[in-house]
Amino acid sequence: MRRCLRLARLGAGSAAPNPLVGAVLVRFGEVLAEGWHKAAGGPHAEVECLRAWGDAPVPESAILYVNLEPCSHHGRTPPCADMLIQRKVRQVVIGQTDPFPQVAGRGIRKLTDAGIVVLADVLADECRWTQRRFLTSVEHGRPWIVLKWARSVDGFLDRHERSGRGVQRISSPETDVMVHRWRTEEQAILVGSRTVLNDDPALTVRHVAGRQPLRVVLDRKGITPHASKVFDRTADTLLFTEAPRPSLHVEQVLLMNEADPIDSMLAELHRRGIRSIMVEGGSELLSHFIDRGLWDEARVITGQAAFHAGTSAPVLVGTAVHSTTIGQDRVELITPQRLAGSSWDW
Repeated sequence: MRRCLRLARLGAGSAAPNPLVGAVLVRFGEVLAEGWHKAAGGPHAEVECLRAWGDAPVPESAILYVNLEPCSHHGRTPPCADMLIQRKVRQVVIGQTDPFPQVAGRGIRKLTDAGIVVLADVLADECRWTQRRFLTSVEHGRPWIVLKWARSVDGFLDRHERSGRGVQRISSPETDVMVHRWRTEEQAILVGSRTVLNDDPALTVRHVAGRQPLRVVLDRKGITPHASKVFDRTADTLLFTEAPRPSLHVEQVLLMNEADPIDSMLAELHRRGIRSIMVEGGSELLSHFIDRGLWDEARVITGQAAFHAGTSAPVLVGTAVHSTTIGQDRVELITPQRLAGSSWDW
């Protein structure tokens, strides 16, 4: 099952909005074939695995391991449960049931009704952690929320006084590569207007190959300059604002004049099938998510530079689940509480 999870995570930058799924066919401890779900609309992990096995009959003593319940409905692809029955798989081990309403135990019932021996809930906590983005969307009706920031060794997000518009470097080049890989694994990146105004970030993936996330900008009062990099159309951008800006050639969603627009934003992103979002700044926006307790994990980078004065980094109450050193930086994974199964999988 852990091999299934490693395979599943290979789809982290391409499978969304679908879940991350890996499958392994095993006989007497020997791996016969394996596969994972690579992209929405493409073959599911079970199909990839049995394609890798080939057209030969599946041995009666072989066991198919898969970290998520095989689907039982027609979506973009036929039901995997039907395919397993047709291929005469005799034993299936499942990491967790699928809460998606069109599956939700029906896949397991279909398998058992066909005489297949099914063992479920194997490493269920680790499976849920790997599947956290999809599960949060299905079970809670909102994206999985990742907070991310880099702080100086003395606890600042930036240095004052500023000499001009642009990102002030804190993390090392090695960490920057990791951050760009993180971006490929989330469907959207959110920043506030002050971050765009001060830092002019591109919010694109440049140091690694992978999917460009949707750039989301919260600019209620329309203070972001038209020439900002987030509006350059090198990647898709969604602007949340209270008044339309016709001269900006990006998609815009109009907000009501409400005190807290975050719920409206998350509801709109969920409606668009966004399973996860990384909040990259600024301080006010990050603190707002923290004050509301509306976050699922935080990734905090502490660099070696000392700024002495500037914008203080957010204060976070949570559990440091993992910590590591990359280049000269300390990188921490923090969750609101210790989540069962959480692992350093990024």
